[in-house]
Amino acid sequence: MTEKLRTLEHRMVDPVAAKLAPYVSANVVSALSLLAALAAGIAFWQGRPVTGALLILANGFLDMLDGCIARARGTAGPFGSFVDKIIDKYADLIFLFGMLLGGLAHPVPAVTAMVGIPLATYINAAVESLTKGQVKFQEKFSLRFVRIVILVIGGLVRRTRIAVWLVAAVVVYAVAARMIHNLIYLRRGSKE
Repeated sequence: MTEKLRTLEHRMVDPVAAKLAPYVSANVVSALSLLAALAAGIAFWQGRPVTGALLILANGFLDMLDGCIARARGTAGPFGSFVDKIIDKYADLIFLFGMLLGGLAHPVPAVTAMVGIPLATYINAAVESLTKGQVKFQEKFSLRFVRIVILVIGGLVRRTRIAVWLVAAVVVYAVAARMIHNLIYLRRGSKE
């Protein structure tokens, strides 16, 4: 599924990236994606879920576009990839925090998701470090893609409270699945 989404992404975004690449750097587009995330958080804080959802879509498009521009310019590398991942995490937290501040989300699922998102990433990074890159937990669906789809739909239909509960459930599942998978692998490795 993730591969199909990447193929679709490239078909949609590569032509735009090819036209923009001579004029704009991937770093500028990354900064714009962070600004779109901040604008979405502010929209949610102001109680405007539809505007927030549209700005999440803008953030997602810019997030896809920055990598495609970097590849088109021949500047793709670990630094840009790292910055992109950090911006993605902050963006997700900003969306949820805006919903929480705007009264569009119950505090329990919002805080659960806000803690779980970086925790899921940390679990993978810790195990990859401990095993020197031998273990890489790959989900069938991109966790961020699922979260974004849920939040966008929730915003567009003005059901952000339900959307945040669903995001929290997805995040808790991801954290638990990663912990179990990695603990089993590490346990087997220590017995060998």
